[in-house]
Amino acid sequence: MSYQLAWEPCGVVLHFSEQITIRDILNASIEYEKDAQFDNLRYVIANYLQIEGCDVEPNQIDDIWAVDWGAKQSNGKIKKAIVTTSPKVIALAKRYSSASALAFPVKVFTTEADARAWLNA
Repeated sequence: MSYQLAWEPCGVVLHFSEQITIRDILNASIEYEKDAQFDNLRYVIANYLQIEGCDVEPNQIDDIWAVDWGAKQSNGKIKKAIVTTSPKVIALAKRYSSASALAFPVKVFTTEADARAWLNA
């Protein structure tokens, strides 16, 4: 598995590693969104700093958006922080955010500390 979930009192951190695919991102999203703790979440941090590569096409991000849109119906208070220095992941996050008016608000950061500062503001 190329991701791990770390639950926190008000959020969850997704740590991605190795070569990732859309299936890895979808599986991680579905895993935390179906958890009983989901309705109490206020943030998601998706940390991609340890990935070796990203085999995801831009149009595949629409699948993540669709899953998140459904989950937002249950909990609309979540903000997503993407932590990466990968140009490809940054481009994918921009595609997601272009449709985020109906899914979760998202912002990209290069460090987890900066992401947490935004989430706590």
